[in-house]
Amino acid sequence: SSSLPQPDRLLCSVTGFYPAEVEVKWFRNGQEETERVVSTDVIQNGDWTYQVLVMLESSPQRGDTYTCQVEHVSLQHPV
Repeated sequence: SSSLPQPDRLLCSVTGFYPAEVEVKWFRNGQEETERVVSTDVIQNGDWTYQVLVMLESSPQRGDTYTCQVEHVSLQHPV
């Protein structure tokens, strides 16, 4: 039997933020990806800051551009 190729997993690690509320989005070629996005719970670091890991399962094609965007109250603009 033949197995289907496994999708790649892209990781976005966001660390050292406070307060805990954060929004992380994945984009492919400027379009938001909402399916196949998996996030850990927000984890407390022990120094009053937090971290989260957001994963995107995808099958990149040549020329695709992926962007992880973070929105947080401490930022004037998303990064």
